[in-house]
Amino acid sequence: MSFELAGDIGVGTVLNGRYRLEVALGGGGFGQVYSACDQALGRQVAVKVLTLRPEWADGERSARQGRFRREATAAARLSHPNVAAVHDAGEHAGAPFIVMELLRGKDLRQVLSERGALPVADVVAYGIQICAGLEHAHGQGLVHRDIKPENLMLLPRGIVKICDFGLVAERDGNVTRYTEPMSMLGSPPYFAPEQALGGEVTGRSDLYSLGCVLYALLTAAPPFSAGNTVGYAYLHVHEEPAPLAVRRPEVPAALAEVVHALLAKNPADRPAGAAETAERLRAALPPTRPVRPQEPRGSGSTEPARAGQRAVPRTPTMLDRGPRDSAWSRLEEAERLLVAGRFGDADRCYWNLYQQLSRSGGEDEPAAFAALFGRARVLEGFNGAATIVRRLTDLSARTEAALGPDHPLARCVASYAAVRTPPAR
Repeated sequence: MSFELAGDIGVGTVLNGRYRLEVALGGGGFGQVYSACDQALGRQVAVKVLTLRPEWADGERSARQGRFRREATAAARLSHPNVAAVHDAGEHAGAPFIVMELLRGKDLRQVLSERGALPVADVVAYGIQICAGLEHAHGQGLVHRDIKPENLMLLPRGIVKICDFGLVAERDGNVTRYTEPMSMLGSPPYFAPEQALGGEVTGRSDLYSLGCVLYALLTAAPPFSAGNTVGYAYLHVHEEPAPLAVRRPEVPAALAEVVHALLAKNPADRPAGAAETAERLRAALPPTRPVRPQEPRGSGSTEPARAGQRAVPRTPTMLDRGPRDSAWSRLEEAERLLVAGRFGDADRCYWNLYQQLSRSGGEDEPAAFAALFGRARVLEGFNGAATIVRRLTDLSARTEAALGPDHPLARCVASYAAVRTPPAR
């Protein structure tokens, strides 16, 4: 495999005396990516170097450089478990570069190529994580504009990270634009109708692309197939995709409804945001086991049965095994960060634990509710108590339903919610 290099930059080059390029990993129109050694910190990183081609006119060169620097600036503002982290940025021999975390995994395009259509539960889990990353980016005023399987990295423990903000758009009239208003950017099988028309992009444009990705993960192919960009543009704007019920009948109707809502032609007809989409995805799958009315009393115990329901034996979970389990130490670490006022670090700690529990089917364990309770208190630290009343009320009801009203955590959440709920007038 050959790569066009930026000037004399290639494998073996040490950028700014610090980052030694080791292996060419791939690239595209906006740059080449290498694995590299950060010689100052002794760690492996990924480095993306802008491709500078001699045939480019000055205007195109300036636009590419501006867009590349904008990617570095935008991505550096993001700090979320489902977004690839940017460590540094600089310039070497006139070529800008970005230093990112080196992700050990496969992008979802590779996963689809190797495995075909994925299990429904996996698709939902990946979709929820992508929504979490998009919610964070949109909250920072950034629209990705190129959500596609190649830009979604699946890590070994089932974590998905959004990569490559090379086409990012900022919802800020004061930001310099490096794209003509009617230009068409994005990947044709996955771009939104408004992108195909060269119109304004918003967070709902990313949601349309997410709908295309989920459709592809469920059926092994994107919603439309065409031979060229113009063909894809016509299909996205004018045609409806084949119903998921036809392409894959075993997809739950509620999940198919969410995916087709994301694929609405009119942005106003799509879900309002990534957070709403995540909630709808969570609700789209039937529960895999009964909700527990209360915490089991010991190892190998049987849950008390609800009316008309047989008791269900349950294997002890990590929380049943006591504070020696790593979940306890992770919760304690998050609590220490919260008390210290390090809200961002605390939120990441709570969120990573909750994701791990959800992927293993433990979303109704006490630890999962404790992590959600912690995230609510982080939000309170950021924005004040008034912003979390509804979240606490919902969480209190869910915790009580799953663990029982007498469970200590359920009582704690209920009490915390009651104190912050304003009195009725």
